[in-house]
Amino acid sequence: MSWNYRVISTNGELAIHEVFYREDGSVSGYTDTPVYPRASSIQELSEELRRYAEALEREVLPHEAAA
Repeated sequence: MSWNYRVISTNGELAIHEVFYREDGSVSGYTDTPVYPRASSIQELSEELRRYAEALEREVLPHEAAA
């Protein structure tokens, strides 16, 4: 199973969630609550923020996308 960060729209509000995918690339689920950047070093935090920025370049998913 793979995952990445995606923006999910819930009742008109946008937030970043971890999204999980099946082997065929379809969404299998996502975190119930939005995630936030956290790390144990500046370098790790920088990498985490880069992955968040990548989420902004992907299509926004509606909340029910991972039923």
